[in-house]
Amino acid sequence: MTMVGLLYLGLFALATGMARHKPALAGPWQQARFAPWRAPIGWTLLALSLLAAMRDWDGGVGLVSWCGLLPIAGGALMLGFTYRPVWLRIGLAVALALVIAGLLF
Repeated sequence: MTMVGLLYLGLFALATGMARHKPALAGPWQQARFAPWRAPIGWTLLALSLLAAMRDWDGGVGLVSWCGLLPIAGGALMLGFTYRPVWLRIGLAVALALVIAGLLF
């Protein structure tokens, strides 16, 4: 659960740094003071999701699972950008809930 939430959050953070996604992702993260931090935060969250996968499963299985879930999380973001950008914010709440639930259980 933690891995999926961190994957979504990491990809979302990387997407906020792209100029083409600015109209769909209007929010507090588009302020100028967050600009230099968006990409490093996104890459850090992706690395943490890989570490969570390696922790939850044995090494090779975790890596393969992470590689399999990465395009699924990216596809969910892509569909959100394409059809309903409002759903991306709902996805943020769900991803945060998954991370918290994964850390607690």
